[in-house]
Amino acid sequence: MEGFKTCARRPAHLLHSGIRSRPSPATASIGNMAPRLSDFEKGQIDALHRLCLTPRAIAARLRPRPDKTRPSYKTVERFLKNRGKKRVFKKPGPARTISPKLERRLIRHVITDRLTSAQAVTELQLACSARTVRRILQRSPEVRIIAQRRKFFISEKNRVKRLAFAREYVHKPLSFWKNVIFSDEKIFRLDGPHGYNKTYQRTRGPEPAPTMRRHSGGGSAMFWGAMSWHGLSTLHRVQGSLNAERYRQVMLNVMMPWALELPWRLDQPDCPFIFQQDNAPGHAALSTRELFDTVGIALLDWPARSPDLNPVENLWAIVSRRVHWQGRQFMRLDDMLPVIYDCWRTEAPKYVEALFESMPRRLQACIDAGGRQTKY
Repeated sequence: MEGFKTCARRPAHLLHSGIRSRPSPATASIGNMAPRLSDFEKGQIDALHRLCLTPRAIAARLRPRPDKTRPSYKTVERFLKNRGKKRVFKKPGPARTISPKLERRLIRHVITDRLTSAQAVTELQLACSARTVRRILQRSPEVRIIAQRRKFFISEKNRVKRLAFAREYVHKPLSFWKNVIFSDEKIFRLDGPHGYNKTYQRTRGPEPAPTMRRHSGGGSAMFWGAMSWHGLSTLHRVQGSLNAERYRQVMLNVMMPWALELPWRLDQPDCPFIFQQDNAPGHAALSTRELFDTVGIALLDWPARSPDLNPVENLWAIVSRRVHWQGRQFMRLDDMLPVIYDCWRTEAPKYVEALFESMPRRLQACIDAGGRQTKY
């Protein structure tokens, strides 16, 4: 039969017969895929490509195979494009145990019910491990992992009092706060502040030295301190717990002698300053109140559960960070006490004016939060 084109895979006399021809090794392929390029064909393509020929021209000049076929120009293009690249065949891995629908349900319940990965496996009866749940949450764009901040509890009664205090004093000028003395106590521990301190380190560097965690922090010391616009008080170490009797001694022997020497504006007839203290039992005791009434010291009507409104709390935090700078720990109190006194004398005074100037912003933040916790 003249003009009849035979198939490249089967001889002409087998086209209409029921006998299947077996492809030769040179033309064997997977499914309907074309045969792979042989090393000889790859060498031909390289040589012709050096002559600056196009893939079509290269495919037309290749030596025919035994079955009279040539690689297509697409095959030549693909070879030239991937030449020199290492082909990495990714293993498919095990089948997915969680469907996309179940994955969306998992994310919704974890966010709404605040479940941990282990709780999610139990509550939703998932056929996977908690580690698989964590991987799903980590790669999801809808979820971000954050550490929950610990905040002090504020009852509804205290919230109303905080809000009333903030509204009363938010518009006070800076000249008013310059006549206020803020005070509080602070406990320093040899092992450093409680909580997990996260640090950054090089991935190829040595492991950091482990931190010590001893019973009760290895030992502690309590200090009383106060701040005014004109400077800081003497840092007084409190022996034992600060009950009402010891607190009165601190007021008589430390606070009053220091406060009366400050350059106050003498525009008030009785007392040139206003004293602030929190509502600790030793502070709010009847004997302590009688002492202030007898001496004639005006007290700021401070609301309960309001450490975020007291700027001296931020000052103590600054001193604590400087004392335990870069995770420093101490073996004895005699080693830590000089560092505390030095930081109180040299580092703390740098932040006094900025903390006093933040009072209107603190009160406004309390109003915006409806009397609840603020970022301070």
